[in-house]
Amino acid sequence: MKNRPILYCAFILVFALILFGSASLFPAPVQAEHNGKIAVLIDSKWNYANGWPQTDYLSIQRETISALEYLGYRYDLVDEKITKSDLKQYAMLISVTSAHSEKVIHYAEVTGKPVLVLYELSPELCEHLDITRGKYIKETEGVPRVVDENSLTYGITSNYGHLPFWGAYDHVFGTNAKVLLESPNGLPIVAEQTGPEGRYIFLLTSALTWNEYSYRFLANAISEATDLSRIGGVPYAMDVPVMVRLDDFCAFLPHWQDYTNITNKLNIAAIMKETDANSMSAMAKTGVEILPHGYVHEDLSALAYAKQKEVISQALLQYKHFTGIEPKGYVAPYNRINVDTTKVCSETKLQWITTYEGMARIPRHFYKVSPNRVWVLGARPEHLIDKLALRDALEEGVAGGKPLMFVEHPYARKKEGLLDVSLASLREIITFANTRDGVYLTVPGVFFNHLGEQKLVYRKDNQLIVKGEVSPGLTFIYPQCSRQKMIQLGNQVLMFYRKGATVLPALKIGSYPLKTVQHMPVLQCPGPGVIVKSAVYDSNKKTVEILLESVVDKEIELAIDNMPNGSYLFKVLKPNGSKVKDTITIARHGSLKTPLKISQDTTVQITIYPK
Repeated sequence: MKNRPILYCAFILVFALILFGSASLFPAPVQAEHNGKIAVLIDSKWNYANGWPQTDYLSIQRETISALEYLGYRYDLVDEKITKSDLKQYAMLISVTSAHSEKVIHYAEVTGKPVLVLYELSPELCEHLDITRGKYIKETEGVPRVVDENSLTYGITSNYGHLPFWGAYDHVFGTNAKVLLESPNGLPIVAEQTGPEGRYIFLLTSALTWNEYSYRFLANAISEATDLSRIGGVPYAMDVPVMVRLDDFCAFLPHWQDYTNITNKLNIAAIMKETDANSMSAMAKTGVEILPHGYVHEDLSALAYAKQKEVISQALLQYKHFTGIEPKGYVAPYNRINVDTTKVCSETKLQWITTYEGMARIPRHFYKVSPNRVWVLGARPEHLIDKLALRDALEEGVAGGKPLMFVEHPYARKKEGLLDVSLASLREIITFANTRDGVYLTVPGVFFNHLGEQKLVYRKDNQLIVKGEVSPGLTFIYPQCSRQKMIQLGNQVLMFYRKGATVLPALKIGSYPLKTVQHMPVLQCPGPGVIVKSAVYDSNKKTVEILLESVVDKEIELAIDNMPNGSYLFKVLKPNGSKVKDTITIARHGSLKTPLKISQDTTVQITIYPK
């Protein structure tokens, strides 16, 4: 009995040694505390003119920023001047440069938070992680192969495309690493490594322009490795916005209205010197969006900076003279721009411009020296009369989850005697959107307006911060929220959920308390062809407000689960001011179901409140 204290001490000592040993065998746990942002580590001393041997340093920085802003994640650009203590505050680190391995290593080891390393591994990092550093091997043919289908590699290859690669490095990884995606010749493209050194995810190829699969990979990495929320991507919790552009508008002629008779979700690209105020007004009355398409249809890619600024300014001035509206976007003639174009757009207060699809398959920024935030989106070169290419493009958009912009020329189709074929193709696009979940029709101005608004809203701890008024429809992804675990902002419960995403209502400037709730009224998915622009339940007033839009005239069954029992007044307000009222009684099970008619391309407002 006298030796018992000694035995206790020996036991505690052995237990402490076991704990100490286990701490060296396993990585530190991910800390929940962070500032809600991602750190993008760059090198302030890098000479952009040099680039890397295989790629261009500035391009990788630009593509990373573009993807983060499109996806809706908050980030800071940081460089070697940031302290290790300040770097620890971030939820994740993306290393664009290999010049600051010491900071990368410290961040991973001390915090246990994930590090995404893009393209190049430094000798210091390779030595630390037991990676045998190889050389770059150019390889551009074939499709990369998914070695391990998991949450990181999900959706980054399909029958219609894949994450781009221009080659890879013949690195040899240690036992703590796993290759997830490899080139046709077996070189590692995507790998991950977890151990006492921390959590690392590697993208080991090179590509100056990212595509929708690159964006998806980045989204996979962030959502899998962090608890960051996201406000961005495609609005309305959808997948594929489809835009149809009619180029070279000059005068309002009957064959232009043939298109608007099918749908007014069209973008009319007008040559400003060739048109007039009356034609613009007549076209605008059909409900379409009209945008400047050059002054005299100039090829911007062939013009120097000063000349571009002159012709773009002329076109914008004429547009404002005709419409009284400051344009926010520009449709580039021939779908061509050059390295000076977005700089000119930024200086003339434009927010976006179109180009050809090869330069921007998905919205991104394009700059060479001076970073600017002008969005660029590519248009598909196929005319609507090529039905096979049209169908493939639609299927490709669904597979990649990317915006699609089609271009048609009514004057040319009329002259060729192919107007009926073109109009039939437009109907096929609408049919596709009406029958495929997650596909909808929109116009570039509305789409890019949401991209601008999403930067005004962000989550900070248990608050949603709104820096400017936003329209309804922003997609909000909050970790692990669904129909069973819903989101409440102030008194408003968000009622609609699709693939883990919900839709924010119109919001004013301020902060909104954010929490999760259960057993609240939830809107069932209304099915393909219907957009949920907003759906909220006021927990104080016990009222429901829903905004719906359809790509065609449609009859649906509006279904809401978990409604409290009682008698409700069901009111439908249509854009023409007409109202429809009905009384609905919910006796049990909390299920509300009622038929609803929605007219094509019009927003219907539904209000349900206790009688």
